[in-house]
Amino acid sequence: MRAVCFDLDDTLGRYASDFSAFLALVRNELALHQCDMNAFARLVSEEMRRDGPLTFELVLRRVLERLQQRPPADLAALTRAALAMYAADYRPLPGAAELLDRLDAAGVKLALLTNGPDDMQRAALAALGFEGHFRAVLVSGDRDVAARKPAPRIFSLACTALEVTPEEAVMVGDDLDADVAGALDLGMGAVLVGPLAEAGGGAAPSAPALWRARDLAEVGRLLAEPSRMAP
Repeated sequence: MRAVCFDLDDTLGRYASDFSAFLALVRNELALHQCDMNAFARLVSEEMRRDGPLTFELVLRRVLERLQQRPPADLAALTRAALAMYAADYRPLPGAAELLDRLDAAGVKLALLTNGPDDMQRAALAALGFEGHFRAVLVSGDRDVAARKPAPRIFSLACTALEVTPEEAVMVGDDLDADVAGALDLGMGAVLVGPLAEAGGGAAPSAPALWRARDLAEVGRLLAEPSRMAP
């Protein structure tokens, strides 16, 4: 193993506040009082999962268009304020900093692969202070990436950026489809981390290159002992 790729949300970090409350504040700033909160949240969720270049400002523009509302003149400033508020409540998960420090010191090449609007995901990463650990940061909403996990493209771009073959890299994430299946399909190893792994992995595929870990501390122990990760 020469490289490790990490997911961001619910793997290295997490939004510590109520995301529904965050969206309610955004809706109020957009003066969409006539729009049902559940409907607004559904539209935002749908737009945030779009393929292709994507920012949170573009998400809001598309939501307003679907609601047949004109974007406010200060939408860019409103978006920046919303992202600052979001980032202020984004927190690292236990063991994240220690694991990245250890891998970095050992000379393991690291990349971050995350789905979502480019500006929002980068704001979250900056709030964690982890950017310096990664030789490559690949956000699905980045126009140079424009592919969401589990699409092979984003995993392939990571391997290319790290100058490793898929067989030399491991993906660590909490999502069976986006992180685990996507990595395995390209020939990478994968570590499923979090409650789903602790419960047995649900419908996780059975593969010689798939491991499970309760938390990042256990991920660290796995990565530190190559014999435990032998097929």
